[in-house]
Amino acid sequence: MDDKDRELMDRYVYQVVRRLPKDQRDDVSMELKELIGDMAEEKGSVREALVALGDPAEFAKKYAGESRYLIGPLYIDTYWKVLKIALMCVLIAVFSITLAQGIIERYEPGLFTDLGSIIGFFTHIFSTTLSSTISSALGVFATVTIVFMVMEHYKVDLDEGKNVVWTIDDLSKKEPGSKANVTGMSAEWTPDRLTPVPGKKAMLPRGDSIADIVFSVIFGAILIFTPYILGVVWFIEDDEIGKGVMTIPIFNLDKWNLILPVFLISLLAGLTDAILRVIIGRYNLKVMVSSIVSGFIQIVCWIIALKVLPIWNPNFGNELRRFIDSEFGAMDFATYFDPVRFSNIILVLAIFGLAVEMIVTVVRTLRYGLDEGKAR
Repeated sequence: MDDKDRELMDRYVYQVVRRLPKDQRDDVSMELKELIGDMAEEKGSVREALVALGDPAEFAKKYAGESRYLIGPLYIDTYWKVLKIALMCVLIAVFSITLAQGIIERYEPGLFTDLGSIIGFFTHIFSTTLSSTISSALGVFATVTIVFMVMEHYKVDLDEGKNVVWTIDDLSKKEPGSKANVTGMSAEWTPDRLTPVPGKKAMLPRGDSIADIVFSVIFGAILIFTPYILGVVWFIEDDEIGKGVMTIPIFNLDKWNLILPVFLISLLAGLTDAILRVIIGRYNLKVMVSSIVSGFIQIVCWIIALKVLPIWNPNFGNELRRFIDSEFGAMDFATYFDPVRFSNIILVLAIFGLAVEMIVTVVRTLRYGLDEGKAR
């Protein structure tokens, strides 16, 4: 068996075991390699042995059985990863934001007169926070589960392309290796459809995608529920307005109904791209297209938000000068705060960061992620 035959065998084994539970993969891999080797000696070549075994998606069913899954082995690992990330983001975001919002809105000078008032205050805050957190977690669980149920039902495969004349549903009606009729055309699985096993350089850094998801969810929750905390928040003691929590939002909340949708579209584009990267786990054409489309959408949104919409609080500087003690160094910032210059700096940084990410994705996809196409 030469290197070419060994690579072909590795591709076939990879396509079989990726559809099985993790605890079966090593044993099945060794068993299948031994079987292919024996069949290759009998039939004269590895290619003929693989043709006899048939489509790897169908062959994997012999190990996985014909059980009907709500979410099958092909998706279950990714499902748990996405669900854990989504729940972690939502729990942290909703719990923190609801807790902060409750304290800011309900705290008043002289509220804590005795132990009972303290217990009552924090009991109410905690119960409200816990209720919001649980309901949000249930919503995320249901959404993620439904998405993967649909993927399982329709056998959506984001890792490899499919020939237009072949589907899993058609193969399920025949024995592996036999012919099927699809829209009047005959199609038989051949080893030419095997895609290369992804190399280390073709794999996407999962940590970066997870960080993007966490940021998008948390920042999106803040923008929706408590945009006023994005600015300056502190406890004050003033002779005129008394004691309390003071907030000076940096955003123009009077126009928030126009600004918020632009932010959410940008975050949704980035979140979709990050989730796709986690699911696929490697550079390929789908990831490259997603990165480019997502990048351009975010750039357009940043331009609209910073150059078209009145995004900044017009009274931000004046309010800072009025309420913040100059000894903290905020007086200089308030005096020289220039919304136009600030917008230009943020826009340049945003476009630069998005452009770098798109370029890196395109270069790495062209270099490491197009073997699949070359192998067909």
